[in-house]
Amino acid sequence: MPEHTPAPTPSRSLYGFFMFVFSKIILAIYCIWAITPDYYLHYLNIYYYPQKYWSTAVPIQCLVALTIFAFLVYPSSNLMLTTNIDSIKTIQDSFSQFNNEMFETHYKTLNNVCICKDHDKCMKHNYIATPKELKENTVPQLKEYNISFISRKLYLPTNRRL
Repeated sequence: MPEHTPAPTPSRSLYGFFMFVFSKIILAIYCIWAITPDYYLHYLNIYYYPQKYWSTAVPIQCLVALTIFAFLVYPSSNLMLTTNIDSIKTIQDSFSQFNNEMFETHYKTLNNVCICKDHDKCMKHNYIATPKELKENTVPQLKEYNISFISRKLYLPTNRRL
């Protein structure tokens, strides 16, 4: 069974070409109907067509519907899916992984870690950085901290910090 992929295939190219030609033909028919005066169409024995009013009414109604959807329906549906501000789900969810260790513990484990792709060209063994340089020049791993840990760090006095 072929894999589902958005890559171009011969059948998709035929569908695309057909839709391109079809849309151009429909646009030409619409422009002829909307712009051409009635007596030219009657001269060609074309009598059964919608009123010219609909040539402007339908596109305007489509634009109004698109505007209502874009500014009212879509944001409202997103707001209905959003949790309440006092919900615990705004703080943590099923994907939360808390690591309540202190910030400094990350730098103690960096001395033995090598992140080079090619270990033969690794410069770790040629240059030994001091712990101060490691602390200043490395970016800690991205972590998600528990809200109680952050509150303790921010709002407890310095002498009462855990």
